[in-house]
Amino acid sequence: MSSKSWSDRFSIRRGGLLEHSLAENARSAHFIIAGDEIVLVGGTGTGKTHLAIAIARSCIRSGARGRFYNVVDLVNRLETETRNGRQGRLAEHLTRMDFIVLDELGYALCPVRRSASLPPRQPAL
Repeated sequence: MSSKSWSDRFSIRRGGLLEHSLAENARSAHFIIAGDEIVLVGGTGTGKTHLAIAIARSCIRSGARGRFYNVVDLVNRLETETRNGRQGRLAEHLTRMDFIVLDELGYALCPVRRSASLPPRQPAL
């Protein structure tokens, strides 16, 4: 394993220019203190999840509290919680976090796009 930090190995760009200040801001968790977000956008296999985990680990090492969720899994957990009459527990837990990583947000939107072509959901008996 290389001794270089993740911010030394990845190029973070804003407007096409390399922005070392963005990498340092993410690595030091200053974006959390400032109330900013980091959004990673790119095609499949470009390293967004890897980079998000590296940023999260760095923030945790700096003393921040956080969680990583695949959005589809998070939605499923929230739905299960609601079905079991325990709605709000996970949401309350998440409010105690300094940051939350939401991975694969695009996949969570896919069922919404398909829903127009599906028959209406039948009520449970």
